[in-house]
Amino acid sequence: MGSSMTTSAIRAEAETGSHLFKVFGYSLTKGIGIGQFICSDVFTIGSYSWLLKFYPDGETTESKDFMSLFLKLDSAAIDVKAKFACTIVQQNGVHSDLSAASDVQIFNNTNRFWGWRKFVERSEFEASECLKNDAFTIKCTITVPKGTLVQRTTQGVPIPPSNLNERLVRLLESEAGADVTFVVKGERFKAHRFMLAAQSAVFNAELLGCMREKWADTITVDDIEPPVFKSMLFFIYSDSLPDLEGKSDDNNGEEQDLRLMAQHLLVAADRYDLERLKLMCEDFLCKNLDVSMVVSTLILAEKHNCNQLKSECLRFLASPEVLEVAASSDGVHQLLKGILQS
Repeated sequence: MGSSMTTSAIRAEAETGSHLFKVFGYSLTKGIGIGQFICSDVFTIGSYSWLLKFYPDGETTESKDFMSLFLKLDSAAIDVKAKFACTIVQQNGVHSDLSAASDVQIFNNTNRFWGWRKFVERSEFEASECLKNDAFTIKCTITVPKGTLVQRTTQGVPIPPSNLNERLVRLLESEAGADVTFVVKGERFKAHRFMLAAQSAVFNAELLGCMREKWADTITVDDIEPPVFKSMLFFIYSDSLPDLEGKSDDNNGEEQDLRLMAQHLLVAADRYDLERLKLMCEDFLCKNLDVSMVVSTLILAEKHNCNQLKSECLRFLASPEVLEVAASSDGVHQLLKGILQS
C-alpha cells in the first residue's frame, strides 16, 4: 500500500530592522535632571518612522537610579503593532546583558510611547565594559507584523544555500586556471582575469582593455602591502571580509590591527573602484572609532570622500575629553582646525 506526505504552513509576514543609537560624552548627560531626555535621529523600519527617547537620570523619581528608554512611533499612523528589543552593545558589537524586550505592543493616539522606566541600573551600566571612552551604543531592533497571513500547501524539494563564494575562494587558493600574477613587494599572488574584471572597472581596463597590462602575465604592484592585496583578492572572490570579522574586545592590539587593515583596504578599494568594499570598510571604521586613530581616520575620510565616516569622526571628536587626547600630538591642532572649518 503506497503512502504520501504533504506539508502545509501558515506564516505571518513581518519586517524586522535595527537602529544603532550612539551616545558620545555620556558623562555630560548625567545630571541633566529627572524627566529630561535626549532623542535619537528619526529612523524608518517597516515603513514607519521611529525614534528613541533616552533619560540618563530616569524618567521619574521612582526610576532615578536607572536609565529610562522609550520607543516612539513618529509616523501619523495609528494602531501600529510592533514588538521591540533594546540592548546596550559591547564594544565588539555583541549584545550585552544590559537589555530588555517587549511583547507585541499597539502604538496609537492614546499611547505612542512604549519602553522601560527602569531599563538599566545606572551603577551596573557604569561598571560594565559597554561604556568606553565616555561613549556607548544602544541597539534597538523592531519587528512590525504586516498583518497578512500566507498559507501554502507544498511538496517541495529542499534546496541548499548557495556556496558559490566558497567555491570561488577555493579556486583562488588552488590557483587552478589562474592567468595573471601580481608581484606585491616581493610576494606573488595568482588570480583570474575574468573575476577581477567582473568586479572592478579599473581591473577591467587594465586586464581586458587597452592599457599596457592587457598582455602582461605578471604585474608589479608597489603601493599596496601584501596582506592588504591578499584581503582585497579574497573580497573579489567571496564578497566578504574575514579579516574584519571576529573582532575581540579582549585584545586591544588585535582591534588596532583590524582598524589599520580597514583603513588600508579602504584606500585600495578606492583605487580599484570596488565601491562595495569601500563602503564595508567605511562602515566598519564608523562602528569602531578609537581615540588613538580617530584623527588619521578623519584625514582618510576627507581624502577619499567618505562623508559618513567624516561625520562620525567629527561627532566622536565633539567630546572635549576625546578631542584633548586625540589632539595631543604636535601639529594635530592645526590639521584638525583646517578640516573642521572645511
